[in-house]
Amino acid sequence: MLKRILIELGLVVAVSAILVALFIWIYTPLRATNLSEKYAKFRAYTQVIHDSIDARYNQKDHVVNSLNWHYVDEGNPNGAVILFLHGLPESWYSWSKVLPLIDQNYHLIAIDMKGYGRSDKQDGDYDWHIVAGQIADFMDSLGIQQYFVVSHDWGSIIGSILVNDHPQHIIGYVRMEADLIQRKNTSMISAYIQKPQWLLFQSKWIAQYMMQDAGWFIDTIYPKRMTTSFNQTDRDYLVYEFSRPGVSDMVPNYFLRKNWDLDTAIGKVCSNNFAFPVLQLQADSDLAQPPSLFADVSTKCPNVKIQWVTNASHFDNFDQPQQVADAINNYVHSISLGGK
Repeated sequence: MLKRILIELGLVVAVSAILVALFIWIYTPLRATNLSEKYAKFRAYTQVIHDSIDARYNQKDHVVNSLNWHYVDEGNPNGAVILFLHGLPESWYSWSKVLPLIDQNYHLIAIDMKGYGRSDKQDGDYDWHIVAGQIADFMDSLGIQQYFVVSHDWGSIIGSILVNDHPQHIIGYVRMEADLIQRKNTSMISAYIQKPQWLLFQSKWIAQYMMQDAGWFIDTIYPKRMTTSFNQTDRDYLVYEFSRPGVSDMVPNYFLRKNWDLDTAIGKVCSNNFAFPVLQLQADSDLAQPPSLFADVSTKCPNVKIQWVTNASHFDNFDQPQQVADAINNYVHSISLGGK
């Protein structure tokens, strides 16, 4: 009797699994097609406003080793260079409120990271060291040999790799909204509990499924991690860029475990031997990265100075652009500038 029940139960489970697989197999591409059409219409509807924002900034594209990089180029082309790297789910536009407040004697370059916005979506290699090297090649191809790096969120992962792997190019580093101290006694399970998206995005299918609905994805993330209101213009521009074809296919590659190197991206920044101090900018009201996580920075990270952006949450470049710009200006002014 028990054997029969187990056999029947096994058959039910097997049939259910097959039905679920068939549903996913049929539904997923239909959903992707519907969302693609939805956001094509959205981009057409918001095109005029999007283009009017673009016109305020010097938009450029540059191809290096068959990879296209889209970037905004502002400030003094003969000044010391500051390279800005954005995070998830962002684009160069993350810096749109900060760039005008930076000393315009500097040469300001804010890129769309690989896989985002208008940058390359063909190359599928998202090993963090590879991407950092490609950014270094991009800067070198512009004739820029030395530069400051300013990074935010997951851009700070790639930024940290860039600074560690290519120190000969780096004048200084401002690192924003990213873990700084790698807790050696913290298991990946504990890390996943603290940052469930790290676990979710180990499945590229889940990450793609979530990111395909760009409006929902951005609406889920931004308002909860800002202290100011998320205005419609900013929201629509970000959705426009994140909904571009190919973004949801490529961006999940950053989060696959095989591409990770947290020892370099976090640990080596804390214990760095750079020729310059690192400035860590953190919002004082980011619940995912509370001040308690940085309480022992002064003792464990001797060459890192932490500075708080007040009345701000994770997207402090939107919440408090003046504070962010002031901190960057003060930092770059304090360092003996290298050449181009």
